[in-house]
Amino acid sequence: MRAALAALALLLAFPAAAAAEPEPDLAYGAYQAGHYRRAQSEALKRLETDPNDAAAMTLLGEIYRQGLGVREDAKAAADWYRLAAEKGDVNAMFAFAMAMLEGHGVARDPKKAGALLEKAAAAGHPAANYNLAIALLATARPQDDQRAIGCLRVAAASDLGDAQHALAVLYKMGRGVPQDDGMAADWMGKAAATGLIAGEVEYAIMLFNGDGVAKDERAAARLFIRAANKGNAIAQNRLAKLYQFGRAVPPDLSEAAAWHLAARAQGLSDATLDQVLERLSPEQRSRAAGLAADRIEATALTTPSQPSK
Repeated sequence: MRAALAALALLLAFPAAAAAEPEPDLAYGAYQAGHYRRAQSEALKRLETDPNDAAAMTLLGEIYRQGLGVREDAKAAADWYRLAAEKGDVNAMFAFAMAMLEGHGVARDPKKAGALLEKAAAAGHPAANYNLAIALLATARPQDDQRAIGCLRVAAASDLGDAQHALAVLYKMGRGVPQDDGMAADWMGKAAATGLIAGEVEYAIMLFNGDGVAKDERAAARLFIRAANKGNAIAQNRLAKLYQFGRAVPPDLSEAAAWHLAARAQGLSDATLDQVLERLSPEQRSRAAGLAADRIEATALTTPSQPSK
């Protein structure tokens, strides 16, 4: 389930719940600053003062789940999530439900996980609503489609890009909602605005074709460039074609070849662009190869990795 890791992003909202405390939230402040060992220490201090501090327990669970400043420990993470969930922490409910669904640090138990996911979703947890919606859509029952739409709207209202993307797809298909290209484009645009790569690519295609939204090749090109620089092969292929024909960008066969090589390195072939590459001069081909290598390396270097502080 794609939004399982959204728990971390939503975890960063926890300090709002602690805003009423007279003292600064040192544990979450350290966590947000990337000082994970200090965050762990401060969370443990909080539990010494208040053994029922569920937010501190959830923070410790997240630290162990990702191995932030400590050795990754799925069992320790699940144990902390369980304790916090038992005390009513909705973020912990979601995290523990996902751990049980996937069997990470705890015995796999889809039935209990589903019940806990339902509880977290009912409490308005965005990622829980998204994951519950995906499970409901998988049943292919019309009544479950309707419940799924409701869950996706809750998640989408919190700017969860995956939920906005899912709503866009459902409107495009006319599944669970009336078919509506305009609504599909509206939701896809929102998903793109969150930085979701799938949203960026699909909204760029909608903009380029004028599908449910006013045709805007320049805006489409900007989104293709953004997604291509993140390493998306489809965006790289589409951008290569834009450079090949000079659509919304200046024509540049070396750039076209470079983006084609980057996409081809990921397994996305294109015979037409292969022909463009073959027609280049040795100098152009060398430049294209160098650009492609730089872009592939840049993507690899900017791929998120787990912090180790």
